[in-house]
Amino acid sequence: MTTQPDILIIGGGFAGLAIAYHLARRGAKTLLLEAERIGYGASGACAGRAQLSESHRGLHMTLALAGMARLTQLEGELGREFEWRRLGNLMLIQQSHHWHWWTEQVAYLQDVGAQAAMLGPDDLAEAEPHLRRDGFLGAAWCLEGHLNPFKLMWAYADAARRLGAEIRQGVRVTGFRRVARRVLSVQTDQGQSVAAARIVVTAGAWTGKLLRRMGVHLPVQFTHAEAVISEPLPPMLHHHVGLANFYETIHNARKAVSIGVAQQKHGALLITEAVEQTPYIHRANSAWGLPDIARELLALFPALTNVQLMRAWAAASPFLPDEHPGIGWIPGLNNVFTATCFHNTITTIPILSEIMAQMLLDEHPDIDLSPFALDRFKNGTGATF
Repeated sequence: MTTQPDILIIGGGFAGLAIAYHLARRGAKTLLLEAERIGYGASGACAGRAQLSESHRGLHMTLALAGMARLTQLEGELGREFEWRRLGNLMLIQQSHHWHWWTEQVAYLQDVGAQAAMLGPDDLAEAEPHLRRDGFLGAAWCLEGHLNPFKLMWAYADAARRLGAEIRQGVRVTGFRRVARRVLSVQTDQGQSVAAARIVVTAGAWTGKLLRRMGVHLPVQFTHAEAVISEPLPPMLHHHVGLANFYETIHNARKAVSIGVAQQKHGALLITEAVEQTPYIHRANSAWGLPDIARELLALFPALTNVQLMRAWAAASPFLPDEHPGIGWIPGLNNVFTATCFHNTITTIPILSEIMAQMLLDEHPDIDLSPFALDRFKNGTGATF
């Protein structure tokens, strides 16, 4: 293991691997430690959707649009294919207030240059012939993208290694040596102490736990989300299909299901998600999640009645109280940077990772990320730095 890298990254998901790539590309001696294996957390559990429809206005949308453009040429840049394709997204609408909100959102998407439209019931019949349309006013449509999340992570990992980054899997960080305003080194479960000039914590739902070991409390929260994949099928779905009330359904619910489904390149249906509030991070599937997902899916697509479901999985999905990312230097620590709780991760990481590498190397960043800085949590949020 590198004894003293310029930058030590903790966490081998989308963010950690992409940051490692951009740091190595700039010549920084980079070491990444992953406690389990690449994509063990939320990055490996996601559906692979490059979201655009629900992007917040302003900085979020700027990042999403730039990220979508970057994704179209990223396979060539990284030298590895990750099943990138443009794919339309349909958000099915049942209630009039959602129709009103999405009408305004589609107008905004069109204003910023995205391809989007509102579809009525007759349009839905043409867009998705197998969809049961009873009770839907229509849908909001937007051209987005889709990829294989594992292949994207491996593409970043391979490219980072070729440029000199060291990526170690199965190495768990167990503690930190902090003196005053600096963390001098990290300790691992293999009995090693690794010093680094700068440390990046980008460990998803585990970020809060790691920071607490430094004496820092950041209010990272998480839900337990479950998904399932089917056997390969002939072409049946033409879009990613989701429900317009997704966030309204899952917010503050002890447990809930809101369907999102897309057909993969190889024909399987990837179906999300059952969401549950839990006090601790785990990867077990619940007794209720899979049956409820299946029931809700069949309510939308009765033609799938005899389809076999092949595998289910679960992961913790992290978020901060204001639902914005946490990106930047830890207040009160001179050399610890965190990157967590991204919004529209797949779409934004290709851009965010390069900006974060610029920040870590004291370059002038292409885009100002100060709205995501951690000092916004100093007052009344329970954060301590």
